[in-house]
Amino acid sequence: MSKIESLVLELSQDPFNPEKNFNIAVEYANLKQTASAASFFLRAAEYGYDTHPLVVYTSLLKMSLCFGDQNDRDATLINLLHQAIAYLPGRPEGYFLLSRWYERHKEWQKAYTFAQIGLAHTMAAHNLPLPADVEYRGTYVLMFEKAVSCWWVGRKEESKALFQHLLDNYEMAPEYLNGCLNNMKLFA
Repeated sequence: MSKIESLVLELSQDPFNPEKNFNIAVEYANLKQTASAASFFLRAAEYGYDTHPLVVYTSLLKMSLCFGDQNDRDATLINLLHQAIAYLPGRPEGYFLLSRWYERHKEWQKAYTFAQIGLAHTMAAHNLPLPADVEYRGTYVLMFEKAVSCWWVGRKEESKALFQHLLDNYEMAPEYLNGCLNNMKLFA
């Protein structure tokens, strides 16, 4: 019996359980079956709304990532990120994903704004780990988004200082390290 089959069998005995729906969604997402994943994330978000805030929040973020893998679903993706932020506004992950989306679509001021808001929420003591990866690697990813967007909104010195701060103070995933190094070449 496959892992999905086992999870579905378990869910059949408790179909309104948000955690069980979430676990199936994560497994479908891991298999790159984004339509199935999104439908189970939606069920998890609906069934856990009053009882499982981290599952709901993570489900909304994961659904946005699922729709990001599909073409022409930008409005849905942004709507899901706004829903996640409205649901748990004190967490940084939704702000990061929204900032990154705006940065990748060259909407620099929006990218800067959401990175700045997200940074204000990175030190909150109540931020427990999420039950699944949503591509948020920590404070430095928001700083990176802010640094990139600073350049484009006319804040060259702030951008330079942020990239240097990242290089001097953070151990980053390779794509962020390379991004910092490449961006620093702009200031040479």
